[in-house]
Amino acid sequence: MKCVALGDRRAWLVDAPDPTPEGEWVVVKLHASPICGSDMHGYHAGGEHFGGGHEGVGEVVAVDTAHRLRVGDRVLVHPASGCGECWRCRSGSYIHCRNMPPGSGGHFAQYVRKQEWLCPKLPEDISYDLASLMGCALSPAYQALVRMEVSAFHTVLITGLGPVGLGAVALAKFMGAEVIAVDPEPWRRERARQMGAEEALDPLATDVLAFLRERTSGEGVHRALDASGKPDAERLCIDAVRALGKVAFIGENPGTIEYGPSNDGIRRGIEIIAAWHQNLSSVDDLVTFLRRFPHAGLLISHTFGFLQVDQAFATFAGRQSAKVVLHPWQ
Repeated sequence: MKCVALGDRRAWLVDAPDPTPEGEWVVVKLHASPICGSDMHGYHAGGEHFGGGHEGVGEVVAVDTAHRLRVGDRVLVHPASGCGECWRCRSGSYIHCRNMPPGSGGHFAQYVRKQEWLCPKLPEDISYDLASLMGCALSPAYQALVRMEVSAFHTVLITGLGPVGLGAVALAKFMGAEVIAVDPEPWRRERARQMGAEEALDPLATDVLAFLRERTSGEGVHRALDASGKPDAERLCIDAVRALGKVAFIGENPGTIEYGPSNDGIRRGIEIIAAWHQNLSSVDDLVTFLRRFPHAGLLISHTFGFLQVDQAFATFAGRQSAKVVLHPWQ
């Protein structure tokens, strides 16, 4: 099979052995594999990096002793793996499993091997491209917004409008909230407006905190979510919420930010949430979102076949895109 190699700001195809089914592990022929911001680490690094990609959808083409899936089933392919036995896996939060079996291979490939319980079936009326959004384009934001109990009564600040942040905008609008989005990139701000954001602000040209306080009569927003992983944006979210508000972090930041447990937390009564990926039980809700939200397709800005993989990664690196989806068989 063909799979993608990354390095030195290039992407190219290499040959790899086809995977084989074994026990509960089935083989899925991938039809859509989105690029995630985390995949850019390998793209920018030196050398050759294989096994990238952790989002995707396709059809089952080979099984061993699996009993939930059959050849021909259309499935969502979750990232990573899980032991299937610990309380994290049993509760659907397998992404936090502490006993993951060896990796199943990256999703930037024509085939991937995956445990069948991590391949929920897809309804026929959802296209492969749209279904692929149930990976990082929607999952982190969905988990965060649900845990923050976002509703039509809330004003929500969303900082960072890459694909994950745009997914948060779309989901928050679907939940009925007023959305104020923030990002320095004009293309991303315009895409947020197209999906229904009431405001899309440039933090380099606007005092966002002052704007929010004026708009909310000095109270602050009800909820704030950062998808950028930038310390200043994370700090803005903490400062922007009102008393008893909630903040969610879904953008990766391996560093630290300034936070005072008393002045920022206790005396304001705010709650801080961190979310990595959706629970397995969320798939039905995300299918409903894809069926009902009229602007869901705007979360995909570009599609490329594998033969155009270098162009696909260059497009994503240019920051003038939402989700960029690869088609492994084109």
